[in-house]
Amino acid sequence: MRICVIGKFPPIQGGVSMRTYWAAHALAKRGHEVHVVTNAKEARPPFRMHMRPQDWARCEARYGDGSVTVHWTDPVDGSQSYIPMASPFVSKLATVAARAHSERPFDVIYSHYLEPYGVAGHLVSDITGVPHVARMAGSDAGRLWRHPQFELLYDHVLRSAELVIATGPVAKRAIARRIDPARIVFGGGIVVPDDVFTPDGPALDLKQLRREVVADPVLRDLLWGDFAGGKPYFGICGKLGGSKGSFPLLAAMHRLKRAGLDVALVALAQGHPVVQKEFRARARKLGLTDRILQLPFLPHWRVPELLRGCLAVCCLEQDFPIVFHTPIIPREVLLCGTCLVGSTEVIRKLPGHGQLVHGYGCVAIEDVNDVEALSARLAAIVRDPKPAATVGARGRRFARELQQEMPFAQMLECTLEAAATRQPIHAMTQGSTTDASVDDSPAEPREDRFPLTRLAEAAIGEATDNRRAGDPAAASPAIDLARAREVLAAVKRRVAKGEASLAPLAPAVEIEIAIAAVENDTAQPPAEASDPLFRLHLRRWAMAEGDLAALVPLRDPRLRVIEFDYDVADFMGARTIADLPAAPTPRRSYIVAFSSADGEGRNPLVVDGTTAHILQLSDGTRTASDITRELDRQASGSTDSTSLAWIEGLLVHGLISLHDERSQRVARVSPVRIDATRGSKPSPAPRPRTQRKVNRRSAARLR
Repeated sequence: MRICVIGKFPPIQGGVSMRTYWAAHALAKRGHEVHVVTNAKEARPPFRMHMRPQDWARCEARYGDGSVTVHWTDPVDGSQSYIPMASPFVSKLATVAARAHSERPFDVIYSHYLEPYGVAGHLVSDITGVPHVARMAGSDAGRLWRHPQFELLYDHVLRSAELVIATGPVAKRAIARRIDPARIVFGGGIVVPDDVFTPDGPALDLKQLRREVVADPVLRDLLWGDFAGGKPYFGICGKLGGSKGSFPLLAAMHRLKRAGLDVALVALAQGHPVVQKEFRARARKLGLTDRILQLPFLPHWRVPELLRGCLAVCCLEQDFPIVFHTPIIPREVLLCGTCLVGSTEVIRKLPGHGQLVHGYGCVAIEDVNDVEALSARLAAIVRDPKPAATVGARGRRFARELQQEMPFAQMLECTLEAAATRQPIHAMTQGSTTDASVDDSPAEPREDRFPLTRLAEAAIGEATDNRRAGDPAAASPAIDLARAREVLAAVKRRVAKGEASLAPLAPAVEIEIAIAAVENDTAQPPAEASDPLFRLHLRRWAMAEGDLAALVPLRDPRLRVIEFDYDVADFMGARTIADLPAAPTPRRSYIVAFSSADGEGRNPLVVDGTTAHILQLSDGTRTASDITRELDRQASGSTDSTSLAWIEGLLVHGLISLHDERSQRVARVSPVRIDATRGSKPSPAPRPRTQRKVNRRSAARLR
């Protein structure tokens, strides 16, 4: 395809520019001819990047049959003068794109960000008849689109577009504004290239960069502070501001200086003039000038140079006014293998954030404005920097696994091809994305708790007590635990009367009854630390290599392991009676279910014998090494390292917490096992295998 992309691009700073750049080059790598039309050369300080000749060259590229060509608008000058004066961005972008189309027609127009790019894209589509795909970001969807002098026009642009890329609350608002739901799609988000954002590569040469910027009359005023290297430093990237944690961080740095900790701050960060002035004035007042270096923004591909050199990088966004804004910088930090110090607000915007765990794969800050707590976390890193590399390595592993499931270029390509051919697209709906790089992250709906019981109810054809024959309104009442037990009793009666074809339904319903019994257990206490980010309770600020053996695993007190003498995996995902096994496979199997008495539900997990046994032993009375020795006695051939890795995996998946034996007095939790209808006693745990999680209709699997 010949694709016209109208949007932000280097040297414009920010997440939309970054997304547009990587998307354009990813599409080119897939063989498409991409033409970027942008006003990026008109960007002015402080939101203009420092670009070297090689950086300008990198804006364009050829990839076999694919390519990226950039068409720049001319900076405003006297020839464009009119009153009142402003650069006519919409007119220039639309004209440049239309002229490029006249030379060789485009197949599709893709705009990212409504002002001015979406409006210009709409005009080009109207002029050329080429389909337009419009995409919003954070501030345009959350702020500009709600402005009374923009709203009507933006509604028209979105209604006129062939497709609109949006998810979650943005998609809901679009539908409320009469945009056809059939034309709202998920665009695949963004995948940060992990061959660019990697621990391997050069770190930023601060002295050389200082010389380059000083020689640039346009950007030299963006360089501020006397720090020139020679000591460890924290880093920040992005815009300065009150909701970015910029000023609490200065206060924390002041406390570190008073405590005699020799550490600096490198800020690849700028702000609007008022914020910029306040940031520098506050730093001077706190006596931090010699410990700060503020740099102009750099191109996206140079950001890893800064991240690699930092002791840790702070992403402290909190109380951000646009709730569905999802910054990419935390993922970039993680991919570079650098220790991430992030606000819980930022970290929770990452899918699967519970697997990061504070002190394991990141450092989480509950309240950025609590300067005492923030400075204490930073001071701990300075005093004991050794775990930082290990925490960074775990963070990189998390981020790489996260991105493996993101469709990115393929999904965007599919969307653009559908628009170009004006064919309907049967892609992800607006509520189904798992990507954190899009602008909104809807929560997953709770799965149907009784799909197999509902199947059995339909098969036996018996009415519920509250269903009246011939009443459509009462045709499909919700199934609860009591009703499930009624269905099971009815199935068993029918089987006893000779209806052997219904026999597979009995164990299927038994599984769901056992799970529901745990979930409905109101006597179950809530977890001491229900926040999945905080499952490490240590004296040290993070878990370093070699620490695990001495730590005390404690299973989630909401958790119960249900044991069966047949393989429950045979029943997972069944949609018809034919999908069920004629006879259950005799094999001990286990499901972990969670009480939801505290209002926090969690889907059940199918686990293997080793996991069940470790959970049984994780009662707060044994160290991890004690548990591995117990496993070794019962499963010949396993090793301490294998068993410890298994325990570490249970921490990551949120089934256990870990406590420092020297500093924590851990209370015993109640027994781990409850018996299912056909339960039996445990057997020796099998040799550990690699854990993985698989989506199931009524339970996930953890092996």
